Amino acid sequence: MATPAVGRIVAQCPGCSNEISFYRRPQLGEFVTCPQCGDLVEVVNLSPLTLDWSADIDDDDDWQEDWDDNFDDDEYDDDFMESYDD
Repeated sequence: MATPAVGRIVAQCPGCSNEISFYRRPQLGEFVTCPQCGDLVEVVNLSPLTLDWSADIDDDDDWQEDWDDNFDDDEYDDDFMESYDD
């Protein structure tokens, strides 16, 4: 079902306070990117229209898991020590 077009609706970016314009009625939970600062924010309230950083986006945990999975202490220590054995 298509969302009907409405007049210009604005909400404030929580990161830089820039006005973000919507030219259709936003949906609760919709993600938008601020054109000023580039923050990815979520529509968290429709009346009044409110944007906030999403609680579901947590890049720090993903980064930590990737780091732990790809880092092998023994491999790096062995390579380092071999250069001094020669």
